[in-house]
Amino acid sequence: MDEPAHPAEHYVLVTPAGELTSGLAPLRDIRRRIEADSGIGEAGFEHLPGVGYPIAIYYFTPYGQDRRSVNTVAGGMFWALSASADTDGETAVDPDLRKIRVRGPAAFVLRATEATSIDEQHRRLLDVHRQEVARLRAESWLPAPCPGAGAEAHRRPVRGPATGAGIAEALAADLRKHVHFRSLPADQVREYLSRVVGQWATRNGWEPEREAPAERPEDGEHDLLCRHSTLPDLVIEIERGNRRATADKLARAAASGHIAIWLRWAGPAPRTVPAGVLLIHLAAVPAARNGDRRAYTLTKQAAAAAAVTTGR
Repeated sequence: MDEPAHPAEHYVLVTPAGELTSGLAPLRDIRRRIEADSGIGEAGFEHLPGVGYPIAIYYFTPYGQDRRSVNTVAGGMFWALSASADTDGETAVDPDLRKIRVRGPAAFVLRATEATSIDEQHRRLLDVHRQEVARLRAESWLPAPCPGAGAEAHRRPVRGPATGAGIAEALAADLRKHVHFRSLPADQVREYLSRVVGQWATRNGWEPEREAPAERPEDGEHDLLCRHSTLPDLVIEIERGNRRATADKLARAAASGHIAIWLRWAGPAPRTVPAGVLLIHLAAVPAARNGDRRAYTLTKQAAAAAAVTTGR
């Protein structure tokens, strides 16, 4: 008998250092990630009352001596999100939950409802994360980023032919580190990658817009259009196929002065890449069907081999 399908859940993972990444995986896989190398203890799963969104936090409580650092960012987000919307400012959290002290990585799990979408919840989590990181850094509870690292490095004006290639390589490095999935339908893979890339862009000083209109009406929309204060617009198309229309659209974007990135996540890499276009190739492979939909798997090993090709 086939193993019953476990639905994938959208989640945002926050590390003790304050780093934030998003993912899409069944709850059992999220739990394994939370519990990895954590010693002996138990996982906690609490819904956040008072938030107005169906968000829950997945965290780990070790038994005995704790060898993992306290996650001040996730803890701050937990209380910020749990605050009641009432004008009296009282908390809506059960007093027993005040004993929660988030340690190690913590996952905030999102679920869509008729009243609120995954995108709305994701934006709320990003806003609260930024607020908590800024607050904790101001209070010296969280170290400031190293000069010249992370987002600040991308905000510097960069000139020369290596500009686009360097940015594509930075994105590919992030994908190699964070992206892998198992038995996901194609539409969920595209949604997952779009969210991960948009999050990478936000962390690095870009303002991403999904399904943004292209300059030429006949080109329709770009999967992602990211704007930056000192760099050309970043245009990203995400697909599993090798559509000529996509290649041509990216070639026109590159000719217009944009940084054009083609994120291919399945199948063999195209034999030719248009001039000026940067290809990032992820080699996901077909997996057992997920329900009535064809599914794909990208292993950590396959993601680690993602390569960047510059069209000529």
